[in-house]
Amino acid sequence: MKIINFGSLNIDKTYQVQDFVNPGQTIFASSFQTFAGGKGLNQSISIARAGSKVIHAGSIGEDGGFLLELLKASGADTSRIQILDAPSGHAIIEVNASGQNRIIVYGGTNQMLTEEYIDSVLDLGSPDEDIVLLQNETNLIGSIIAKAHQKGLSVAFNPSPMPSDLEKLPLHCVDYFIVNEIEAAQLAGVSATDTYEDTLSALTQKYPQAAILMTLGHHGVLFEKDRDRHSHPIFRVETVDTTAAGDTFCGYFLSALCRGSDIDTALKESSAASAIAVSRQGAAPSIPSYQEVLDFLASR
Repeated sequence: MKIINFGSLNIDKTYQVQDFVNPGQTIFASSFQTFAGGKGLNQSISIARAGSKVIHAGSIGEDGGFLLELLKASGADTSRIQILDAPSGHAIIEVNASGQNRIIVYGGTNQMLTEEYIDSVLDLGSPDEDIVLLQNETNLIGSIIAKAHQKGLSVAFNPSPMPSDLEKLPLHCVDYFIVNEIEAAQLAGVSATDTYEDTLSALTQKYPQAAILMTLGHHGVLFEKDRDRHSHPIFRVETVDTTAAGDTFCGYFLSALCRGSDIDTALKESSAASAIAVSRQGAAPSIPSYQEVLDFLASR
């Protein structure tokens, strides 16, 4: 079993600040660093470091060679990544003194997938076995969902950033929604002030064909499929940078499914991996290996 990830590949430009900049304000950053990032890259690295096979599908420019090398070094299959004559996607990230972040993303080559390219990658999938993962940082999302479903592949969708054309997407073809509490409320069409349990119930009623994985920040995670609900609290650690927390959780959870783990084990390992990630700086560099996760759990 493998995961095919149609995912973004970004160059992250990260600025450490005391407080987030306000409109019309100019502030100094205390430090600046360049990291490999993009939700797609982070999730592929998470899957690979968790020990599962992942084929990354996406595009970079000539400036993105170090992204390719990092994926390779992490164990991801990069043979289908395109190198195009255009700038790679990049992100500008503010990280404040409490470890929270704000992010601006420029799509670049991430927005240059073609129907022909998508078809060629999906031909690598095994029906009724493999999972196609996608986020909302590349183009042709609806086409990828529909084509993967038609080929008998499971579809896992992490709709971040939330699509503006949400209702136009073939979401009835999605098998796994991987969302935070705000995205879940938007998908379900309910108020974000509703309780997490009510939001989850509304989402499962709207998309009964899908399993819902709903991360809740400090409140842990909820999962439901066919009225079977599971939860897990967070592991409390000192927060340094939350940038890759959700991507780490997503990758580890899908990797656990590939290993045939039960849902409770998947949630526990994913929560541990996410806790390790937020205790470190950066996006991709913060994602732990599977052995680190096992050592972390053994120490708790």
